[in-house]
Amino acid sequence: MKSVFRLLASFALFVLAVTSGACGSSSANGFDDHDGGAAAGDASGSFDADLRSDGEGGAPAVLAHLTGKVLAPEGTIPISNALLYLVPSLPAPIPSHVYCDKCVKLTANTAYTYSKPDGTFDLGATALGTQYLVVQKGQFRRVRQVSVVAGDQSVVAASTTLPAKSDPPNGDDIPKMAIVQGAWDHIEISLAKLGLAKIVSNGIFGDTVADASFDIKNVGLLSDANALDGYHIVFIPCSFSSGTTCSTSQPSGNSDVQNRLRAFVTAGGKVYVTDYSYEFVRQPWPGFVTWENQTSELGSACMPGSYDAPANVEDPGLKSWLTAIGETNVTLQQSWTAISGVTPQQGLDSEGKLVTITPKVWVSAKRTSSTTPATVSFENGCGRVLFSTYHTEGNGNAAMLAQEKALLYVLLEVGVCVGLPPPPR
Repeated sequence: MKSVFRLLASFALFVLAVTSGACGSSSANGFDDHDGGAAAGDASGSFDADLRSDGEGGAPAVLAHLTGKVLAPEGTIPISNALLYLVPSLPAPIPSHVYCDKCVKLTANTAYTYSKPDGTFDLGATALGTQYLVVQKGQFRRVRQVSVVAGDQSVVAASTTLPAKSDPPNGDDIPKMAIVQGAWDHIEISLAKLGLAKIVSNGIFGDTVADASFDIKNVGLLSDANALDGYHIVFIPCSFSSGTTCSTSQPSGNSDVQNRLRAFVTAGGKVYVTDYSYEFVRQPWPGFVTWENQTSELGSACMPGSYDAPANVEDPGLKSWLTAIGETNVTLQQSWTAISGVTPQQGLDSEGKLVTITPKVWVSAKRTSSTTPATVSFENGCGRVLFSTYHTEGNGNAAMLAQEKALLYVLLEVGVCVGLPPPPR
């Protein structure tokens, strides 16, 4: 029975989806990895656009260096390419609903930097005194007041650890996330391991979560436009099957559901889908991804059994991060579908203009006869769609697998702004 294989797949994420360094290109060509992170958008108020340079034709002198390490909400996993910057006043609130998060270019005297693959950073400050240190990756943001003095100073980890819960009055924001309750891939367990919930043992019925920073909803969420638009990220994990056979009655074939998902993504939402739920990608966005054995019938590409395969990490940023955390040999476990290829399609960029969108392959599976895409994503409008052929969920309180850690990386990646970010320093 498929539930016997409730193992983690290699990295999904998708965390966060919680979501770094990649920011969507202005041509909407999937995810464009700039190796420098992505600036937060104007809608989230991450930057003060009124800051000006010193007027002398050059950048202000660096008077101090702030050093430290950016960590995941659970407190130990380093965050790559998170944006850190200093401003004299609090940034504007991040909208609590779906929105178009466009990157904003920084002016010359804004002190900013990005964390390295191991999470460390060195932020050169151009002003002394009390300021606000902003640490951000997508809609994960922590703002803390700091007193900057001349010379080198370390920043306490509590100020540079991404928050586990939203608490805007105290400077903490995380994306609003919903998981459509499924039968097989329990993404909530992986998110709990990343610090976004507590795992509660439920005896023979398996583990559940409590005190979660995300919602678990039934599939009716996808039919309710108002409810759907109240989130930034929606997970649609493997489900909609009967035994080991995909059901032909899953709601992905409903035109209203397709239209609402498309509108959600166009407006800036992120949708993350795994294996048997692949029709929630194929039906709303046909042509971007092709699955082995697919026909016009719903569920035709679902496999009766699973396969494991060594991972070939295609994304340079993800590869560097995995190396930095000591995960150099990753095996993709429990794939229940197989992608035969990705194809560029016509779609909209963040300005609503018609462009060619090329899906990005994050990681491939090195199978016996061929190497095929295993995790892919593409932009459309202001939002993004991500699909993995495998489960992301792990085994309760067991040690985190590489793919669960990577879930955080990709989740954070799909949450970054659209457009061109400020260049690395």
